[in-house]
Amino acid sequence: MPRWTRVVGDGLVYEGPCLIFDIILWPDSDGDYADIYDGLDTTSGKKFCRIEAAASTTRHLRFGPGVVFDRGIYVDGCDSAVETNIVFEPLPA
Repeated sequence: MPRWTRVVGDGLVYEGPCLIFDIILWPDSDGDYADIYDGLDTTSGKKFCRIEAAASTTRHLRFGPGVVFDRGIYVDGCDSAVETNIVFEPLPA
């Protein structure tokens, strides 16, 4: 069953294999973004995408049946106020 997690700034969403369905970004200023990694951090993970939006708007990426992440989900927000919601489903290890 899918679940969601909210990250403000940077943070580990989930550790382990999973399907990612949605990324929802709420920036606090123009040009804010979040980088999404398949991994546990920015150095060992593989960058999957960058999501960017103008201030006070919501940017939503939907991946239909889901994208497999092998190691986990890590969010690297460009500043400490960027809010990112991730909808995902854990997979058996």
